[in-house]
Amino acid sequence: MFSSLIFNCVLLLLQLLLARSMEDAYTVEVGKNAYLSCTYTPRSPETLVPVCWGKGTCPLSQCSNPLLSTGGKSVTFKKSSRYQLKGNIYKGDVSLIIENVTLADRGTYCCRIQFPGLMNDKKIELKLDISEPETQTLVTLHDNNRTKIFTWADEIKDSGETIRTAVYIGVGISAGLALALILGVLILKWYSYKKKKLQSLSLITLANFPPGGLANTGAGRIRSEENIYTIEENVYEMENSNEYYCYISSQQPS
Repeated sequence: MFSSLIFNCVLLLLQLLLARSMEDAYTVEVGKNAYLSCTYTPRSPETLVPVCWGKGTCPLSQCSNPLLSTGGKSVTFKKSSRYQLKGNIYKGDVSLIIENVTLADRGTYCCRIQFPGLMNDKKIELKLDISEPETQTLVTLHDNNRTKIFTWADEIKDSGETIRTAVYIGVGISAGLALALILGVLILKWYSYKKKKLQSLSLITLANFPPGGLANTGAGRIRSEENIYTIEENVYEMENSNEYYCYISSQQPS
């Protein structure tokens, strides 16, 4: 008898271990719907079993802090309209949907499928974690009338990025204009230098050019006058050196 009692205790413990599934974890953002899976396989649509959902670990019987329960074919209790069974209950889908979750919904949930018989219930524990949205954080501001104004943090971030981009574009345009101005000044200086150099070369060329026609004419006249003076001097010298006189008579001989 003692051995049969030990055997029954061991069998009971095995049933408890097999009936309790491993805890699953779900993470849902604030404001979205949480889906907690729980299913079983009914033998037929006429052999559906009662199911209860509760918040907290699964107790020895029933559900602690019950949220929703069924009588097999339909929902018999619902703590809030946020808790829904939208699966096909006739196929054993008794998954719980929590609509518009909040941070208060964080915790462990128990799905208990109440099969007939002693300690035959199937118990599934699921952990729900609620996270705050990263891209849609609401910033609350209070005005003078103490009214709350909700603005999107992403819009503020986008505005900051837009301003930063505009600043970068403005700096780039300013740098481009400054570079163009510097290049223009350098080109103007180079052009002025080349112009002055060409003018200097023109002046040097004109200074080295031989005298024109008038200068040549004047020089020729001076040389002609010098030749005339030379001839006259020679004539005078000839008259002085040869003092001979020749008389020619116009009378005819008799």
